[in-house]
Amino acid sequence: MPRNMPRGFNLVEVMVALAIVAMLMMFVAPSSAIWIQNTRLRSAAESVARGLQTARLEAMKRNTVVSFQMTDANSSAWQVCLYDPVNNVCLATAGAVIAQRDASEDNSITKLGANNTLSNPAAALAPGNNVPGGTAFDYYGRLAATAPNNMMRIDVRNPILAAADERRLVIFINQGGNIRVCDPQLSLAINPQGCQ
Repeated sequence: MPRNMPRGFNLVEVMVALAIVAMLMMFVAPSSAIWIQNTRLRSAAESVARGLQTARLEAMKRNTVVSFQMTDANSSAWQVCLYDPVNNVCLATAGAVIAQRDASEDNSITKLGANNTLSNPAAALAPGNNVPGGTAFDYYGRLAATAPNNMMRIDVRNPILAAADERRLVIFINQGGNIRVCDPQLSLAINPQGCQ
């Protein structure tokens, strides 16, 4: 048998390697869990912003008032529909719903809160605040003057994380119908994704 035959690892070498991998995993696991939560939060905020943009574009395309409605206080579910000005809700006719995101599509950790003013984003809105509720766009793509209580600020938050780890994104809708997603933890002077 030749002397320079490669030999395998012994038990001590395998145990040392496993111990090093286990220690590295202890450091990586908490930060990766927060990263996953932040990714889900960003996905939910982008979905809400896309829903608002869909409502705005459909209002201009159809030359009528179209509404974006947040439908569930316990998720980030929404729908875009033709607007009923008498009851300030979606029309209850066939074909009135244009697009939607069900609670079943939600990752069940994000919640929405809304306000009908462009209030200071430093103060968080409570999950479920003004939900169900919505924003209606007119045929110019602006906030519909005929719709009372248009939501102009929507907070997308993750209330299950500890207060120190909780992330929140804010969506602003101005009178002209412009939609902007921002992070209240970032400074607008330093980062264009910041709120203030």
